Amino acid sequence: MKCLNIVFLRSNPVDPDSRVEKEVNALLNAGHSIRILAWNRDHNHTIRKSVLNFENGKADIYRCGIRATYGGGMRKNLLPLLKFQFCIYKWLKKNIESIDAIHACDFDTAFVSSKIASKYQKKFIYDIFDYYIDAFRVPLKIKEIVKNRDHAVINKADAVIICTEKRKEQIEGTNPKKLVVIHNTPPSHNYQTSEKYNLKKDKVKIAYIGILDEGRLIRETIEIVKNNPDYEYHVAGFGRLAPLLKEISQKTDNIYFYGKIPYNQTLNLESSCDIMTALYDPSNPNNKYAAPNKFYEALMLGKPIVMVKNTGMDRIIEKNNIGIVINYSKEDLSAGIISLVENKKDWVEQSIKMRRIYNAYYNWVEMERRLIDLYSDI
Repeated sequence: MKCLNIVFLRSNPVDPDSRVEKEVNALLNAGHSIRILAWNRDHNHTIRKSVLNFENGKADIYRCGIRATYGGGMRKNLLPLLKFQFCIYKWLKKNIESIDAIHACDFDTAFVSSKIASKYQKKFIYDIFDYYIDAFRVPLKIKEIVKNRDHAVINKADAVIICTEKRKEQIEGTNPKKLVVIHNTPPSHNYQTSEKYNLKKDKVKIAYIGILDEGRLIRETIEIVKNNPDYEYHVAGFGRLAPLLKEISQKTDNIYFYGKIPYNQTLNLESSCDIMTALYDPSNPNNKYAAPNKFYEALMLGKPIVMVKNTGMDRIIEKNNIGIVINYSKEDLSAGIISLVENKKDWVEQSIKMRRIYNAYYNWVEMERRLIDLYSDI
């Protein structure tokens, strides 16, 4: 297999980004050389180069600083988004001679980079983490235009990656040359139960590590835990609700906020807790096809999980009785946690079943093989 010089493009700072990090680590393991061009939305600055260390090697990362709002949608972030497109264009043009393949994550990096790849005859892989018009606040006036451009990128790409089989419905009407499903599952060896966190053995410990934004029942979970001294809420991540969580954690004995943490520490914290949550608003069309990291992490760790009806993997939870599925409300969330705690005697059996499902259908060894084979085939 020929080793390639691959550039990953991502519209966040990859600090952290579990899917990008897993894929980069897998390709480093196969002998490829990796660079990452990323968008830092916290500060305005010229491109800054640093190095990310992975289990299987190192990758240079170039962060372009353009201040923008997380979760603000296209309308609020239009000018920063256009500036980032120009950044992608300039950086790729400057470095094109040393690039064999462009790995674009989502439409907000794929549109411009696909044209560069076509012009200079570089391999182009389109990795759809989220289907753009469903996942983000695209103004209605241009929604059809964005959809058509997105589908054109899908059809031109040398390969397209989606994160669940169900996402084939979302890109219906396209005709990708090669389509590969790579689930958002974690490596099974990359965690250990940690005692560094503020965990009390006699409490029910609820964990959420991820994007801290509206539409995830975070505020509701805070209220439930604040009013129940038998619960603890352990939260980490970044987003619009981070300042709120930091403030509340300083005032509340049973809510803990750890800020941004590396992915291996994410797994350590989750493995040290009792219950995990992956709570997404089903009114968002993209959440119907969601493949939450939390779902796969719960499977691998053997932790019961709370999810919302009609948000991606809820059917698997209900079918296998490995957690609880609720309606999207504070009341149902509270009742769901109570139900899990009342059936604590089933957690050991559920844990065994969850790990069996992970190993049979979602283990990262298989996902890594699919990614490496994709690059071998192109």
